[in-house]
Amino acid sequence: MTATDPGDLAAVATRDGFALVGDVDFGRSDFEVFVQGLGTLATHRFGTGSAGLLDLDASPLPDRVVTGRSALPLHTDGTLVGTCPKYIALYCNAVDQPTGSGRTELCLQSDLLDATLPPDLSTVTDVDWEYYVTDQSHFPDVAHRWLSIPPAVRSATGTTRLNVALPFTEERTTPAGWSVRLAGSTEEDSRAVFARLDSYLRGSTSFYSHDWAPGDLLVLDNEQVLHGRTTIEPGSVRHLFRGQINV
Repeated sequence: MTATDPGDLAAVATRDGFALVGDVDFGRSDFEVFVQGLGTLATHRFGTGSAGLLDLDASPLPDRVVTGRSALPLHTDGTLVGTCPKYIALYCNAVDQPTGSGRTELCLQSDLLDATLPPDLSTVTDVDWEYYVTDQSHFPDVAHRWLSIPPAVRSATGTTRLNVALPFTEERTTPAGWSVRLAGSTEEDSRAVFARLDSYLRGSTSFYSHDWAPGDLLVLDNEQVLHGRTTIEPGSVRHLFRGQINV
């Protein structure tokens, strides 16, 4: 396998959920060429960046959440805008932060879909999840209104995949990018269920937390993996390139 061959890394991500290599030397144009080699670029246009290259540069601006410094809960990309890119590519362009800051967190969806869940979580994918999006900088088309979204859908291959974004639990100085409740449940009951769900996923054997180093390249299968981010500490530098690819 060639370390930066898009086809090879996509194959590993499809097999294992994600592929990770280090010591890759990419400039902006190199990354864009790599992303295009993974497949067709996702078509949805966010308020910031593009599918070929979005700068996750830890913006200090208070209205930036996805591209800012706050923690991001476990989620699948595209949930809030009605899309589902197959692959997400992340490349570490620059980083200078303490261990634990700005980690990318990964968890296989199968831990929720295929496992024998505790009774109090067994129906969490049976009802719609309702979202109120507040990060207008990144989600301008759906911000400031409620969205009702099924948490599990059929993929192009006929398998069931998750289509979710768990709620924010760390707010600090940056507001949450969205809030979530379960259809038919109170917000208090929903918070309790989501807290147990988050704890369950983080305790699963597949949960992995990655501290970035310059030159790290990660390709994840968005139909198999949930991903999130820990808080980026004040004064830290964390600049990733992100690409989203349909197949």
